[in-house]
Amino acid sequence: MMITILVVDHNDDARSVVSQTLSSEGYSVIEAKSAAFALSLAQKHRPDAIILDTGLVDMSGFDLCAQLRSMPFVERAPILFLSAQPNAQHIAQALDCGGDDYLRKPFAARELNARIRALLRRSSRAQAASTETLYMDAATQTVTINRRRIELTPTEFSLLEHLAQHPANPKTAAQLLETVWQYPTGSGDTALVRNHIRNLRRKIEKDPDHPQIILSLHGRGYVIKARLMYV
Repeated sequence: MMITILVVDHNDDARSVVSQTLSSEGYSVIEAKSAAFALSLAQKHRPDAIILDTGLVDMSGFDLCAQLRSMPFVERAPILFLSAQPNAQHIAQALDCGGDDYLRKPFAARELNARIRALLRRSSRAQAASTETLYMDAATQTVTINRRRIELTPTEFSLLEHLAQHPANPKTAAQLLETVWQYPTGSGDTALVRNHIRNLRRKIEKDPDHPQIILSLHGRGYVIKARLMYV
């Protein structure tokens, strides 16, 4: 799968140079001139890495970084700041707001590519270590996580399995009523889904009030953030 990198810079020429440098290395590059468009692209494409200029028109790069860090599926993407500001305070601010690295303009293409490779390596190792694995046993209707074997009701198992099989596609309560409960379109009570999600979180999550596996994406639905394996 091609690695996607989001490049955010209000300067068209500077953004083009960065994008061309990355594209020549085989990356898929998406570009944004504003913070608002960057947030929209990040939510849609879930980039593997992000390159931010500190000075944007509609928002500072620091504030944009903080918002990206609160976005599901993007919060762990490595962020590299680019700036012509050479002072230590500026660099510290970039790192303190959630940035992973800082590169001063002008820069050599070789150094930019090397820093991106290093960030992607670290990110890959960190995500592999932090992503939970759900071991699902259809015969016994159980799921094992962190060596904990959890018994589920048939409906809970079907709901969890359906979400886990579509990790990149959030499902609304109405969609789940159709696919898991087999209700006709537009019928059924969405509270039924919410209750089952709440029960699953109580069984699976370390902290059900702050779920890390079964996520609710505002306006989009429920999604599983975990690997699925059958036993």
